Amino acid sequence: MIKRQKPFWSILLLFMVVLVIAIHGSFARLNAYVYSQFNQLFEQQSSDIVVIESANLQQQQSSLISQLLTQDVKAIVVLSDVASKQSMSFANVYFPFADPRYCLPAVQPWLGYNMVLGKPQSQCQNVWERIYGPQQDNTGKLINFALAPSALPKFSSTRLLEEDVLISQLAGKVVLIAQQQLGFSVPLRAPKLHAANNPVYLHAYVADSLAKSQLVTRLAQWQSVALQLSLLALLLIIYQKNTLTLSIIIAVGLSAVSLLSSYLVLLFAHYLLPIGQLLVINVMTMLWVFFSRKWLEENELLELIANVHQRMMGRYLPRSISTESTPWDAIITLVNQQLALNRSIFLARLEGDHRLEEIRAINCNIEDILEQRRDYQRPPYSDAIKAFGAVQTARPFFTGLQDQERQFVVPLMYAGDIRGFWAMTVIPNAHFDEKAFVKNVNRFASQIGELLFHYRMLQNQQRATLSPLTRALTLTLEKPLSQKVKTAIGEMEQKLSTLEQVFNQIRTAAVLFNLFGQVVQTNQPLEQLAKKHHLALFEMTALDLLDKIIAMPKETLKGKLRYLTLQQGELFLPATLGKDTYILNIRSISASQVSSTIGEPFSVAGILFEFIDITTLLQQLDDPHALLNQLASVSPDSDEDSNEEHTL
Repeated sequence: MIKRQKPFWSILLLFMVVLVIAIHGSFARLNAYVYSQFNQLFEQQSSDIVVIESANLQQQQSSLISQLLTQDVKAIVVLSDVASKQSMSFANVYFPFADPRYCLPAVQPWLGYNMVLGKPQSQCQNVWERIYGPQQDNTGKLINFALAPSALPKFSSTRLLEEDVLISQLAGKVVLIAQQQLGFSVPLRAPKLHAANNPVYLHAYVADSLAKSQLVTRLAQWQSVALQLSLLALLLIIYQKNTLTLSIIIAVGLSAVSLLSSYLVLLFAHYLLPIGQLLVINVMTMLWVFFSRKWLEENELLELIANVHQRMMGRYLPRSISTESTPWDAIITLVNQQLALNRSIFLARLEGDHRLEEIRAINCNIEDILEQRRDYQRPPYSDAIKAFGAVQTARPFFTGLQDQERQFVVPLMYAGDIRGFWAMTVIPNAHFDEKAFVKNVNRFASQIGELLFHYRMLQNQQRATLSPLTRALTLTLEKPLSQKVKTAIGEMEQKLSTLEQVFNQIRTAAVLFNLFGQVVQTNQPLEQLAKKHHLALFEMTALDLLDKIIAMPKETLKGKLRYLTLQQGELFLPATLGKDTYILNIRSISASQVSSTIGEPFSVAGILFEFIDITTLLQQLDDPHALLNQLASVSPDSDEDSNEEHTL
């Protein structure tokens, strides 16, 4: 059931986490940062807003207003706490800080930036509403900072009073007049205005956004939450179908596409998407899917490894020589059971030196060596190296030599690398063949030398990989799960390859069919038989094969297969293929002996055909047909019920 599935609960938890983050706005600050960076890319070069800063606004206020009224400006907004009645009497002159009739909406902070247009006080009229019309729908929107700071007209009061300003620079424009700020004033927290400290510039960008109808709208919370959850569902589908490398590429690509889409929507539609939160969800989903899959796969692999070890526990599997602490014990066993030697001593080369040391002795003691030099650059070792094989030495090598006892020394080497030497004695008898003896010893020495060479290579490799520094740098301080899986699979593969090799070496041709008529397993003799008699074995069912080689009606053959399936019996039938005659042994394989991965509901796992070649035997009989008739007349079972099933 789905309630028991760990991935289901993991995905459900992810949706809950994203929902909480979206409602709480934990990563909404990223939206403000991305919006600020987008505004850095915009560079509008025209504006109908003019800013005039005065070093002494209270004294110059009337003169500035009088001068501006002669320039046919659209409106004058004076950001001053002091105003004369004469100045307030003009229709297009506004004192939002001094005249209680008018006010400016405050620029409110949003996630560390001053960029949200607030709501004005209810008992006064919004100056921007007087200039640009109704403003009810603009409350809460973001100021658009697309205008380049250098493109905003700015003049000092001195230039205006000295008439150092062109009429075209003021005509038809909204002029904001403010007191010049001191140098130690706090800088503004707004895009492109980090170098400014006069709030008049914030109001100038508000006026510019209103004049161009470019205020930026944010998505409502429910819209933002819906968008984030929809993206999460889509990303879960995408990332589950791809590997980690491809998922990273997709995540980078989606992030780039999301940024570009958000930029275009902001540029042309003046909507701000929650791009920061979308980017976080993108990365979070990719990592969540990766670690969830890794967690699930790790649990499944651990269970698989445990099952493999449990199954292999009842099957004897000898340890590989590579896992032994020393290869010499296995070598001694090999020599003892293969060669009839009087005495043997193995000597190993000291690494980085041309000296030798005694390792193992057979039928004698290590102290029985009379030769004390242990230098393989000197005879008799050098003689054996030059001969690339066993040499007989006349100089006493062993102590207590008998009269007929001969001494031989053979190098254990592979690819020019000397691994050691093998010294031995033999007492010849009447059937002793020295050439055959030397040939056999050389072949054994060659195999032992190769084994020692590969064992040394493996030991060096393991020594390098097992050092604490190497393991720390390769993240293998703890044995990786992949290594455990490789070990488990290696054990199964070794067992399987051994069984397949044994099955292929059986002289009897054999083929196993499942109950659906499909070939499950064959051996090499069967493949040779099929090739010899042109049998398209993998295109045939068990019934087709019987019909091909047994001269019986098809209904009878079906009854025999039914008998084998239902009664789990065994049949012996004569079969003829060309000029060859076989005894066909057919028997069912119990399902309890074969594991099925799909839980097939049958007590029989398959039907095994064995072809026993009796062609040579029949040629030696006086009456071969009598044997064949006797085989054909054998009943599969004397039980009445069994015969009924057989003859259906």
